[in-house]
Amino acid sequence: MKYVSISALAGALGIFLGTFKVWRSDHHPPSAMVPPSQIPPHIPSRIGESVVSISRLDSDDEIERVVQKSLDAIGGLGKLISPGKRVVVKPAVLTSDRYCAPDPRVVAAVVKLVREFGGKVTVAESSGRGSSTAYNLSHVGITSAAEEAGAEVKSLDDEKPIRVEVPSGVSLREVLVYPTVLNSDVLISVPRLKRHISTTVTISLKNMMGAIPNSEKGRFHTLDLSQSIADLNTVIRPDISVIDGTSAMVRSGPTGGDMIKSKIIIASEDPVAADRIAALKLQEIEDEVGVPSRYRFDAANIRHIIAAGELGVGKCNLESIRII
Repeated sequence: MKYVSISALAGALGIFLGTFKVWRSDHHPPSAMVPPSQIPPHIPSRIGESVVSISRLDSDDEIERVVQKSLDAIGGLGKLISPGKRVVVKPAVLTSDRYCAPDPRVVAAVVKLVREFGGKVTVAESSGRGSSTAYNLSHVGITSAAEEAGAEVKSLDDEKPIRVEVPSGVSLREVLVYPTVLNSDVLISVPRLKRHISTTVTISLKNMMGAIPNSEKGRFHTLDLSQSIADLNTVIRPDISVIDGTSAMVRSGPTGGDMIKSKIIIASEDPVAADRIAALKLQEIEDEVGVPSRYRFDAANIRHIIAAGELGVGKCNLESIRII
């Protein structure tokens, strides 16, 4: 395991202080850089333990109540959201397969809670390569559910990305990011609890790949994918993760796995801790349903989660995580 270096910590601190540079993707000279003060600091300092809530539901009719319960358990949305705040809810919608996406009712529940605090909500996503994000969002039911709850729904594919430096990156030195996500005041990651053939699991941290254009998604796969995911989260770190574990995809993923009714919602302000605990729950679910040993995984040994912890994105050590 690679431990946190002084330079990595200094890099993470530099992001928090707003010292990193951002410039448009058409490579304008430094005079055209976006002032650091306009870039929201998505990496608060991490002191003490991180809190992760796990809430069970008996039926899908309880989704809205249990989502609120999960968020209330970690302190609620009121400490982050006030009237006029730009809030991006980022579902993980890879394809038009409903089982690959979070339940629309989970997304809608988050939107409603944000609006209760006066936040201006945008549900935004960029799906996997070779598919239409707008179609996928509509087909899985998120567009109608989110709009009915009061959100704007946006395909990020229509935006011009911004090139951002990644000062503390190990695999990445710069990355293209969609401005809707980058310029949000509050970023909420809403993935489904799933396995992934390349990264073992795909939960909150990997969901941030939907905030970058397809060219970058392809580049990540030619680099060290796990490290690139961790690096990306030093630039666009979710402020809150709400993980849809009403049903989980086991054995394989992000498509083609087996769906298991798992009946949980997981929430945290720390995306690393959220993923660490969610992966542990997914491992337990696979044990309970008897997934063959050749498909099993070790929740303590998922590279992008470990790497994100090393970069200071959040807490990976179970001793530093409190489950409620």
